[in-house]
Amino acid sequence: MDLKSIRKQFPALQQQMNNQPLVYLDNAATSQKPETVIRAVEQFYRQQNANVHRGAYQLSEQATRAFETARTTVKDFINADSEQEIIWTRGTTEGINLIAQSYARPRLQPGDEILLTELEHHANIVPWQIVAEQTGAQIRVVPILENGDLNLQRFGELLNDNTRILSLTHISNALGTINPVAGLIRQAKEQGAIVVIDGAQAVSHLEIDVQRLGCDFYLFSGHKLFAPTGIGVLYGRKALLEAMPPWQAGGEMIRKVSFSGTEYNDLPFKFEAGTPNISGALGLAEAIRFLNSLDRKALARHERALMSKAIELCSAIPGFTRIGQPTAGASILSFQLTSHHQQDVGLMLDQQGIAVRTGHHCAMPLMETLGLPGTIRASFAFYNSIEDVERFAAALSVIAQGGSFSAADTVPSQSVFDSSPFGREIKDRDILTQLTPLKNWNDRYRQIMLLGKRLPSFTAAMKADTQRINGCESDAWLVAKGDDNGALWFAADSDARVIRGLIALVLAALNGRQPQQILDFDMDGYFEQLQLSRHLSPSRGNGLKAIIETVRKSASEALRHADQPR
Repeated sequence: MDLKSIRKQFPALQQQMNNQPLVYLDNAATSQKPETVIRAVEQFYRQQNANVHRGAYQLSEQATRAFETARTTVKDFINADSEQEIIWTRGTTEGINLIAQSYARPRLQPGDEILLTELEHHANIVPWQIVAEQTGAQIRVVPILENGDLNLQRFGELLNDNTRILSLTHISNALGTINPVAGLIRQAKEQGAIVVIDGAQAVSHLEIDVQRLGCDFYLFSGHKLFAPTGIGVLYGRKALLEAMPPWQAGGEMIRKVSFSGTEYNDLPFKFEAGTPNISGALGLAEAIRFLNSLDRKALARHERALMSKAIELCSAIPGFTRIGQPTAGASILSFQLTSHHQQDVGLMLDQQGIAVRTGHHCAMPLMETLGLPGTIRASFAFYNSIEDVERFAAALSVIAQGGSFSAADTVPSQSVFDSSPFGREIKDRDILTQLTPLKNWNDRYRQIMLLGKRLPSFTAAMKADTQRINGCESDAWLVAKGDDNGALWFAADSDARVIRGLIALVLAALNGRQPQQILDFDMDGYFEQLQLSRHLSPSRGNGLKAIIETVRKSASEALRHADQPR
């Protein structure tokens, strides 16, 4: 496999982040796109742009042929029996919702059961919860073993005559577990159940044959298969799709409309209301052609080598704990560092140009089962290199060796108001004096971490749900009190260093002010002065907004109480 030549075909991999060559290890969230896919989308808009079907001119006919050829490409890719079994969607999530509402809702009754697993993405949980509420059906959940494998014994026990639908992931996006879906499908079919397979993670790693698997529905998203966002595929057995009512109504899904009644179109158009994502479909077909031009078995061997090397190197890092060690696994490595919060690890890796994902990975029930707030996830694709893995492990080792600060390193918890350096001694002007001379993000980041280290620590009793700040990816808490002059004072804590640092900045600006002054304070301008706005990722930015909104809410409540007659 000529990895160097393959990498050159992915423009995004050629860039730098934070003055370091990009190491992209978030492929389970979305994959990078090869130049051929980018050109295919661009060419459509430059030379083929027209709406498809029923256009009485050549440009529309060209677009229609390319669009329907893309459908054939997908059909061949997963070995469906007919193009009529390939339904374009926006992605896996929309496809599961379509099945839940169009197939399941008209058929499920009280007493019927839907069988899911603890490994599922939210997109394969919530649609079934909604349809269960609508129909009175019950959801049963197959647990996992300690290593992350599905508990096959419990699967056999939970599968019964009342099981109408089995819906499960082919590969877990959080742990990388590859489920033995072929055998599970056979067992479910013997009980008369319909089987839905979430293949969002599988199509980029495995060769899929839906007829050989024997599933009733199979779904995947283009953006995880080196194709554009906003395009996905729902495969369904023709007999089932024909018996299902349309899910959405509008143009294309009709044959004839009158106010006395409507006649629906044939498959697959019955489920494709409105103008489709034409360029996305063409991009997906091109991504499939690109993938088919490579040796899939060689790609799989390379991905296994990447995963093996990552486990080998990371296992030697103090405090590294791998989460899940499935018997059969894809190139997805979930882990924690005992010395650092996951959000801090993600931020510090980003400073080295290394992109990973942190959090619950849209698998909150799984994290609850594992007893974890989330994990750090490095997910590999065939365009990653051994050098990528070595850089990732080396950076992680440096982070781990840096250690962590404990409650003993912070101001004692009993002095959260009386002796807080973010109360009477340090104000926003002092913060500005400290941070504005620092010219690069790494220096500012270190200073913010030092400020966070000086925050008073909360006791376990203070970390009550009533004090929790909703909207932070990490856990954070805030308490407030007023003084005799009507000024408000705040104390806050978090389990993530970066959030503690951001809290310190907020408290330095707002502590000791009158409620109206707090409401009038230009926090956006403050962070702009600190040159931090562009460094706030959506997760950190949302956490910061949640902190500020909680402070502002306290100020508003103080004003209301002040206006009330005594």
